[in-house]
Amino acid sequence: FRPAVFVAAVVLVLAGVQSYVSLPREGAPDITIPYVFVTAIHDGAAPSEMEKLVTIPLEKTLGDLENVKEMRSSSSESVTVITIEFAGGQDIDLARQRVKDKVDLARHELPEDLEEPIVDAFNFSSDFPVFIFAISGDTPLLRLKSIAENLQDEIELLPGVRSAEISGVREREVRVELDLTRLVAYRIPVSVVMQRIAAENMTVSAGNIEVDGNKFQVRVPGEFRFVSELSDILLLEHEGRPVYLRDVATVVDTYKDLSSISRLNGQPCVSVAVKKRARENAVRLIESVKELLDSRELPAEVSLTTVMDQSDYVAMMIEDLENNVASGFLLVMAVLFLFMGWRNSFFVAVAIPLSMLIAFTVLGMKGETLNMLVLFSLVLAVGMLVDNAIVIVENIYRNRSLGMSKIEAARRGASEVAWPVITSTITTCAAFSPLLFWPDIMGQFMSYLPRTLIIVLLASLFVAMVVNPAICSALITREKKETKSNRAVLVFLDHYESFLRSALANRWPVLLTGLLVLVLTGILYEHFNAGQELFPEGEPRNAVVSVRYPQGTGIAKTDETMQRIEKKLNKYEDVRFYLSTVGTTAGVADPWGGGGGTHLATMHVEFVPIEERSGKASELVDTIRRDVGTMPGAEIKVEKQKEGPPTGAPVGIEVSGDDFETLSRLASEIARAIEVVPGLVDIQDDFEEALPEMQFRVDRHRAALLGLDTAGIGFFLRTAVYGTESSSFRTDEDEYDITLRLPAGQRNTLELLDRIPSDRIVVTE
Repeated sequence: FRPAVFVAAVVLVLAGVQSYVSLPREGAPDITIPYVFVTAIHDGAAPSEMEKLVTIPLEKTLGDLENVKEMRSSSSESVTVITIEFAGGQDIDLARQRVKDKVDLARHELPEDLEEPIVDAFNFSSDFPVFIFAISGDTPLLRLKSIAENLQDEIELLPGVRSAEISGVREREVRVELDLTRLVAYRIPVSVVMQRIAAENMTVSAGNIEVDGNKFQVRVPGEFRFVSELSDILLLEHEGRPVYLRDVATVVDTYKDLSSISRLNGQPCVSVAVKKRARENAVRLIESVKELLDSRELPAEVSLTTVMDQSDYVAMMIEDLENNVASGFLLVMAVLFLFMGWRNSFFVAVAIPLSMLIAFTVLGMKGETLNMLVLFSLVLAVGMLVDNAIVIVENIYRNRSLGMSKIEAARRGASEVAWPVITSTITTCAAFSPLLFWPDIMGQFMSYLPRTLIIVLLASLFVAMVVNPAICSALITREKKETKSNRAVLVFLDHYESFLRSALANRWPVLLTGLLVLVLTGILYEHFNAGQELFPEGEPRNAVVSVRYPQGTGIAKTDETMQRIEKKLNKYEDVRFYLSTVGTTAGVADPWGGGGGTHLATMHVEFVPIEERSGKASELVDTIRRDVGTMPGAEIKVEKQKEGPPTGAPVGIEVSGDDFETLSRLASEIARAIEVVPGLVDIQDDFEEALPEMQFRVDRHRAALLGLDTAGIGFFLRTAVYGTESSSFRTDEDEYDITLRLPAGQRNTLELLDRIPSDRIVVTE
């Protein structure tokens, strides 16, 4: 069977090489977090209104879902987010569909103008961007947006790209700014304006007609081609004269209210975050994106900066793996050569690359990826791969030295120690197997380690039991003469035999000494123990500075704070660049865990490569935290890069109850009580005061006498202040909202309703 074994070994080598080359590379393991998120957006709604109209109806409908571990909801201005954590082992796609069905059932209980709720799960591999770049320069933001959109379209055509998301831009809007005085004068309700715009901006297909045997499609194209066409819409006839939209409103091709600002090193920028599909090769994908970007010529005043490149991290890990395998192979060869001779050490060392290649083949067949956990497992396994081979080859060599033939020595040598070798391998695999049953997100994340180790160890067992005996049966020889290495081994064995005889003669003192050493080890460990942590903190590559003001804070004030922080970072030589984003998260981690808002801001601070730093990055983070300090009314966090899956803050205290004011007071008291604990930084709670409100309370009786109701008055106020979408303006490529709204000078006043004569009210729908 030796030829068959040799052929199988060659096939496994070729398959292993092919699998190693083709295995997808990525930084984080491809895991699915057992959470389903429901996001509902109702523009302009207060948090209390979101809770009453959206959150509570959804929670009631979702309450009878099965296998739910916990359900949390967060209601903020215009947004409700419900997080549903399912029990471990739940099929996340099935769970997402079940949640989607429940949300559809609750749709009739939700506000009619609520945007379609988004139901989504989270994939650790495909929902995190693998490559982020920013386009900045001394040029208008509109031009940067145009360049980014062109690159976005090209990047999304690349194989393996899931999406390329743009941040830091303003959305275009066709705004119809109503003149309140003219509306009142002409007695034109706002609803009439909305209806006329929607009715005129429409294309209708009327079917087909047949004339003389020919079929024609009947179609009425009525969608606006130019923004200026809206001004010519006839609204109604007043006192014998036609009233057009231009008589009561101004049509403006503009942008929606500023909701986010992005800057790179103080300059306006637009960022693009590239996400890959699941199980795609991140390194290969990023290389293709880089090639595309390099092939495009940007204007001289525009620069492109790589904010995050996962391929560098993955390439570094791959290089470390190869270096560790190579160095481990050479060290094992050196040790084996000293004690077993060059020929036998070669037989044993074959187990390292062959076991690795077999493992790569199995990983490829299982659809796994090369990520940091798999690579760490392979490095960890290098020293264990030769254990089985050493026992097998050494016993074969012993039998050969006793005068047996090569084949007989290989057969008997392997069979004599087969069970001890198999048992030792199984016990090692059993030691790692409990990690396979680690629950929840951390269990999914860490399961790659025991799975990979078990595959590699079983591969080494196969090599030791099958391949090594076959090779030895053909190539192993007896040592014909005494060498220096043989003499050294014999001297070592003589001393070891004497030591062993002495230990056996004094068994109880030896046992007591061992017990004493065990107790002493425990005492020393307890004395010098520095604590426990799952992922050790190394030198970070980046840090995140985040700012949170109370809800209702304008974007200008939040941005002013970020500009002050930016000025403080300019003096640090180890800071490569910083990307500031006010209002949204621009593809980087959101420390506040709840989306965007004009009161929120984040800053991604990238450090120079470790070999170019003048000091430790961890100390620099502490320096930046002290330098940034505190600012009135703002909560500021300075956090360094985190490794592993998202686990939240190291210390979390949850306070629950029915009254939010009491909860807020208790949370503040707890924060003040624990702030003296050494090592605690950035102590903050996640409770946000509601956005300041100005309430218009309707006198229902008087309103009814005037032919009005609460819905009509509320509709008018919403249209006047926030704006109401009446239709959509479509171009060849994009679609923009047509929004009705009062000009800033007319809507930003507390006397908005007082300006309308009661006998000429125009707010009815």
